[in-house]
Amino acid sequence: MGTFKQFLDAQQLEPRTLVRLSSQLEARSDADRKLVKQRSDKRRDKEKQAKPYAELGIGKPKSGRGVSEQQVAAAIEDRPLPPKVRGKLVRAVNAVLSKKGGAAVTFQALFGEVAAQKGAAAKAKAS
Repeated sequence: MGTFKQFLDAQQLEPRTLVRLSSQLEARSDADRKLVKQRSDKRRDKEKQAKPYAELGIGKPKSGRGVSEQQVAAAIEDRPLPPKVRGKLVRAVNAVLSKKGGAAVTFQALFGEVAAQKGAAAKAKAS
């Protein structure tokens, strides 16, 4: 049994709860939509193209997508997951724990020694 599964069992957390909460946490708000529009306008403006987003004061919007049931199931089975998915799982677990009055958990405590999944670009660089 993997580290993530043990943690869920110890804290009595349901995978469906994580899926639901993750979709709520990652949902785009009006402020996120404005950030997307500002980033799009910046890319179209010839004068602003060379400047980084941080210099213009444009933050990064939420993705708009939470974790899926398949991704939670993969985490329970200790299969490698992309870093963004793992981050979303950590945020969802910490949100549940804060509602219960518990302390926030770290990335390492949830996933242990399971390696992150590498994409095609990362695999090409490693070769």
